[in-house]
Amino acid sequence: MSAEEFLADAESGAVAVDCHDQVLRIAFIYLDEGLWDGNGVFDVVEKLHARGWSFGEGELRFNRTLDIFYLAQLAAAIYRASDQLTGDFPSPADFPTFYAAHAALLHPAAWRAYYTPAFLAHPTTARFYRLPNLGDLPDASSPLGQPRPRPRLPAAAAGAHATKLPRWAHAVARTYRRTRRRRQPSPLPLETLTRLALRTLEATTTACPGAQPYSETQARFWLDYMKLGSPLSGSGSGSAGEEEGEEKEAAWRRPDGFGVLVAQGAVDVFAWEAQYSARLWAASAAVESRGEVVKPDLGLECGWVSGVEWCGEPDGGVGVQAWWRGWDGEVGSEEEVEFLAAVAVEETAGVGVGVGELDFAVRSHLVLGVMQTATVGGEEREVLLEEMERGMVAKGRRIGGDRARKWLREVLAVVEPYVRMWEGVWPGAEETGEVLRRVLVENGQLFARWKVSPLLNEFNFELGVGE
Repeated sequence: MSAEEFLADAESGAVAVDCHDQVLRIAFIYLDEGLWDGNGVFDVVEKLHARGWSFGEGELRFNRTLDIFYLAQLAAAIYRASDQLTGDFPSPADFPTFYAAHAALLHPAAWRAYYTPAFLAHPTTARFYRLPNLGDLPDASSPLGQPRPRPRLPAAAAGAHATKLPRWAHAVARTYRRTRRRRQPSPLPLETLTRLALRTLEATTTACPGAQPYSETQARFWLDYMKLGSPLSGSGSGSAGEEEGEEKEAAWRRPDGFGVLVAQGAVDVFAWEAQYSARLWAASAAVESRGEVVKPDLGLECGWVSGVEWCGEPDGGVGVQAWWRGWDGEVGSEEEVEFLAAVAVEETAGVGVGVGELDFAVRSHLVLGVMQTATVGGEEREVLLEEMERGMVAKGRRIGGDRARKWLREVLAVVEPYVRMWEGVWPGAEETGEVLRRVLVENGQLFARWKVSPLLNEFNFELGVGE
């Protein structure tokens, strides 16, 4: 049966689609065009779900992350099987041989090497696409269009999750710069932000069975690489980062597209090779247990030269290809979300009860204000919401009244179940902070830091200036 006949029979119901391999074949056919147009894997997952097809079973059926993961794996396999210079790509008719050649990426249990069951079953992970928490998607640590050789290192030194710490450090650096850009009386000090970042990274890694271990040496290397604390901290590479001036400022208001930066060659996730030997880098965790921070053991004489070159913007489509292939999630990693939640708790420490206590330039203050509003009802609630709406508009967020009103009510719908237990009585600061942290950790979409597919029927919590 040809690919066209199989798809027609599947879509008409003449063929029952009841196994992983059949869904995979259908997805492969859809990706023949879908991977190079529109929103890539995010378009294709909608086509699968519209027909009632999913790679998951039981509680994992229609799990958005699992389904897009297999589409991303297909995209990686297509990339490996293609010669883009000659236009030689696998066709839908090639599926049997294609599947056999790339079975390690595509078989029904492949996801277990990338995701822990608990993370995959998390309500946020089921609802939004999130990147793996155990390793990198295939080829997602090297720039697209630059066939960089694999690092000259033992696999144990390079690690299966080479993008984890750079991605985390990129989020930390961006967060610090955003706090400096706000019109706050006293943004969080760099030392406080760094402490929160290291603490939450350790907590999330320790709590994740099978996660790749890291050392403080490695974490601090990546924070330095991303220029944490510098006026333009962010991509970590002066010549490979965003352009200076207005273009750079605009880039800082975009979602955290770290995968796009890797695809463009703006970040070399193996940059540590220039300073550390593979032996010392891998062994640093053991030294860290004694409270030491390992100094680099390589100098300029090591002769290391990065094989990564930034392709710039416009980038010939590399950035959008990364999005098409699923290299960026719709909600961030555990370590990113936990860090942002910890920052929010720190930002709201000492904030009293009442709308007058809030700084409307700070997202965490807004969420806290909605939590306070949710503890009351009737006319009092409406009055408080109207006060917050006026405050948001007056703060110059480039947000109109209708948008502010919608934003507040969407946040209210999220936080109300968490504060119902207080029955109208605002608790002490410690309990308030813990519930705020829980709200944000369990609803990372509130940060609006990552690009959500335009096809997904979810509210976008972007706010504009300040973010």
